[in-house]
Amino acid sequence: MNGTVELSLSSICGARLHHAIADALSSQQQIEPAVDPSAVAIRIIGEGAQHFVGVGVSHPNPIDIVGPVGDYAFCGADNVEVTVDGDAGEFAAHSLRSGQVVIKGSVTDSLGSMAVGGLVAVYGSAGARAGICLHGADIFVRGNVGAEAGFRMQQGTIIIGGNAGEQLGKGLQGGTIYLRGDAVSISEDIEEQRLREPDRLKLGLLLLKAGIKTPSGKEFRVFRRRLDS
Repeated sequence: MNGTVELSLSSICGARLHHAIADALSSQQQIEPAVDPSAVAIRIIGEGAQHFVGVGVSHPNPIDIVGPVGDYAFCGADNVEVTVDGDAGEFAAHSLRSGQVVIKGSVTDSLGSMAVGGLVAVYGSAGARAGICLHGADIFVRGNVGAEAGFRMQQGTIIIGGNAGEQLGKGLQGGTIYLRGDAVSISEDIEEQRLREPDRLKLGLLLLKAGIKTPSGKEFRVFRRRLDS
């Protein structure tokens, strides 16, 4: 890595983060022409919990945010490597296209809704309807999730390291939910299936990608769409 560019959300609009990063990288290259802009890390100092931080961002540079973010953080982001050292509001990583968003705190409702690709990892807990209408991305929540996780999920993977709330998997059409703890209730739209070797391999790889070291996925239960629904 060829250095770090530091920005502050107190002086920029979070929704224009893409432009702020491009401007900062351009300025650094003028000062240090030999530096490869794609190898520069971006460090952002949070200010409160600003909404719409990183909407539509598409940057290969590692982005580290120090502090919390508000609603719709990194909505529609593509080809990103983001770490948020704090909490996030509703619809974090909504419609994520590719890359990885790691949130070290907790999030509120609708985590990763409609995300089509990439990985969203939360080290804390998540509110209701995590993975609503998920369209192919992978979601990992280390702690608990609220009601209706996987609501109307189409494809992709949700890994829940803790417990789940009411109606897990309600309206699920496709994809897989892995649950380590218990659920308050499980929707009639899904059924528990046998955890097979491909499931254990997939779990292990995704957990490692999310930064979680685990010997195996044997402690998880697996749920998919009920075959007769």
